[in-house]
Amino acid sequence: MKDWMIRALKTFVQAFGGIFIPELCIILSGNLPDDFAGWKMLLIPLVCSALAAGIAAAWNIILEHLREGAE
Repeated sequence: MKDWMIRALKTFVQAFGGIFIPELCIILSGNLPDDFAGWKMLLIPLVCSALAAGIAAAWNIILEHLREGAE
């Protein structure tokens, strides 16, 4: 697996880990939302985690290419 993929995966896990337990508590308590606004509150952290991983992947790809060009 490429270095940038590993770093992006780590970033996703770190970002998602911070919101996983609170969201799991909401899901297990049975208080699932019944409207779009409620579901949006649950899904936005997941989207933000994926966005953080995407940014980390793009940055690490750029750094990898810069390192290869310098050698």
